[in-house]
Formats: sequence, structure tokens, C-alpha cells
Amino acid sequence: MEIIKSNLWEIKKSGSLRTLGGLLALFHLLQFYMWWDGGNLPLKYVQQGLPMCWSLMENCDWLRALPFGFLSFLFYTYGVLVALSALCFLLSELVGLAFYLLLMGMGLSMILYFQDLRLSSNEGYFILFMSFAFLFVPSKHRLMRWLVVSFFAARGLSQASPDWLSGAWYLEHQGWPIKLGEWLAALSVLVQMIGGAALLLRDGRYFWSGWVSLFLFECFNLYAGEFMSASLAMGALLYVALDEIELRKAEREYVYQSFIRPEPSFLWGGILLAFFWAAQLTPFAGLDRNSRTKAFLDIWALHPEAAHEECDQRTFAIFKDRVEEISSDPQISRQPAMMCNTYLRFLDLKGVCKVMSEADPNFVTISSVLQVRNFREKTNYRAFEIKDFCSAELTFKRLGEVRWNTNPGK
Repeated sequence: MEIIKSNLWEIKKSGSLRTLGGLLALFHLLQFYMWWDGGNLPLKYVQQGLPMCWSLMENCDWLRALPFGFLSFLFYTYGVLVALSALCFLLSELVGLAFYLLLMGMGLSMILYFQDLRLSSNEGYFILFMSFAFLFVPSKHRLMRWLVVSFFAARGLSQASPDWLSGAWYLEHQGWPIKLGEWLAALSVLVQMIGGAALLLRDGRYFWSGWVSLFLFECFNLYAGEFMSASLAMGALLYVALDEIELRKAEREYVYQSFIRPEPSFLWGGILLAFFWAAQLTPFAGLDRNSRTKAFLDIWALHPEAAHEECDQRTFAIFKDRVEEISSDPQISRQPAMMCNTYLRFLDLKGVCKVMSEADPNFVTISSVLQVRNFREKTNYRAFEIKDFCSAELTFKRLGEVRWNTNPGK
């Protein structure tokens, strides 16, 4: 295919892009290791039999149609493919083979990643988004740097909220004094926003000042225990440094090269960047909470790193002969920013319905009320008020339509 050929041509002619291919393969390998170290997480969630589907597809049983043994084979094959891709990109001239190995590895990663919403993370999002852009979108030199800068700026933007600036994250992870935590939280936002923007400047003094500040910031994050995110960021910064050196060295040669084969258009890269930033700016756009546009864009927005919501949920299990109040806390640990996620809470209780109906023949249904206070959007709202949670007709998309079982206005 012409698309594959043109993308391969771009990668082959650039040492920094070949290095980036190797880094992306290593990022995938790191993700595989983190999943494996967590107890083979994609396989573990499948074995539980209570899938937490992504909101775009409330019914994801079709994703679990693969036999468990075959899914296990895909999981370990994913690790082997990305390891081989990294070796080919970094230690050989077999760029075409490395490209196809990474492509197959990304495909397996997506099959595993979209099996369960609990696998969602900013790191996984970064790896898949960057891999897709690297493999399929032209004008890579410009696009990949813009994407790296965009991820730094978007992470800084997501932290520019009271929940992060309170310094709570540093207090929780390091136990430092509250004032120091507040200063570090504010500094982290400035470093990522300003340092990220400096990577786009052509003046070497500003570029390298921004690069060094970001690199030192990620070294500090590595020390603070953020191994996965800091490793990805440092790898991305390594690529940006190599790309800058290569671009400055080859500026004069581009005039000649443009006659041999014109530089690819940045049109598709610009569309991809516009989509990314539309998702990141969604929390500040004032869109209706129940709108489909907001629900779609929220999927592609970075998760806040600190808890930005607090919630109060009362849940009652209704039996034929009694009513009992039960705990609404998630049974499996998740990121602090996702503890009050309405969709995950909905899925939690759907899972409880299945477990309790199988365990007790007198069980009838569950009633639950969830009140959420969002510090980031400065809102306080009732997410749902449901009398019959175990009804087969109740889906997450119908929460805003079935007026008898929800009262979102309070």
C-alpha cells in the first residue's frame, strides 16, 4: 500500500525516527511488563467474568469471544513482537521488518487494552496514540514533536486545578510538608507548560533550557515513584533531543531532498493534533454533562493525576424478605481520579447485581443514589438515582432518558 510505503520512506531516511520506533517498541514492552507484573492484568480481568466495557460500547462480550487460551497466546505474543521490533529498530537496518512487527504488536495491544476499561491509563493512551501517529500519519518530524509537547502541556493543564495545586499528591507519596507540596505542585505545572512550549522554539538556548528542565523534572518524578510515566516521558525527550540535532544538521540538505521526493503534507497531522486538544479542553468547554459529544471526547482526555472529585453513594440490596445497605466502594483498586467516575460506578453495581443474584435466590435488585462534587469543573450534581439497578433494560446511555429512575437536576 502507498500509505505504508510513504511512512516507511520517512522512517528509513531519518535516524531519529528509527530511534523513536525503537523507543515506542520499548514503551510497549514496558506496558507488557507492567501488565505481567500486575498478575497478567488483561487475562486476570477476563477470568473474573465481570467485564467493564468502555462507554463507547456498553456490550463488549464480542471482544471476549476469543478462547482464554488463545487470548493468553496473544498476550505473550505481544511481548515477543514488540521486543523483536525494538531490537530491529535499534540494532539493525531491518526497518521494514521492525515496522511490521510494531504494527502487529500495536494491534495485539489494542485487542488487550480495549478488553476492559480498568486497563485505561494516561500511559497506555500515550503509547497507543504515539504508535498510531508514528505508523500511519505523514510529516512525522513535525507531528511527533508536536505530540510530545502536547502531552506535556495537556498534563500540565490537567494539573492546573485545586485538587492538584493543594499538593495532596506529594503529601500522599512523599509525606513532605504541605507548603513544600503546594510549591512543587505549582512548579510542576509551570515546568510542563513552559518547558513543553520551549521545545517548539528554534533558538537553541530556549530549546535546551526547556529540554533540561523537563528532563530534570522527570528524573524527580522517577525518584518520587512514578516509574512508568517518567520512563515514557524521558524516552520521548530523548527522541526530541535526537530529532533536534538531526534537523539542525540536515537543514541545508532538505532543499535538495525536496526535489527528489517532496516532504509529506502536515494536513493529517494537524487534524490529529486538533482532535487531541479538543479532547483535552473538554472539561473547560462547559458542555452539557449528558451530551454525547462530551462523553466521546472525555474518553480521549488525560486522566487527572490527583483525585478531582468526591462522591457520596448510598446503595441498598433488596431481597424478598428484607432490605440491606451494602458498601459501594470499588472492589478492585483504581486510580484516585477514577474513584468517583460515574460510568465505573455504574459498572460496579451491574457486577454486584450479577454476583448477588447468583449467590442468593431471595435477591431482587439494587437501589442506589450517587452524588458527585467535581472540583475541576466546580459542579455538584446527582449522577444517578436508580430504584431498580438490576433491570435488564437499564443501560448507562439510558440514564438521561428514563426519567422514572434518575433525577439528574438535583
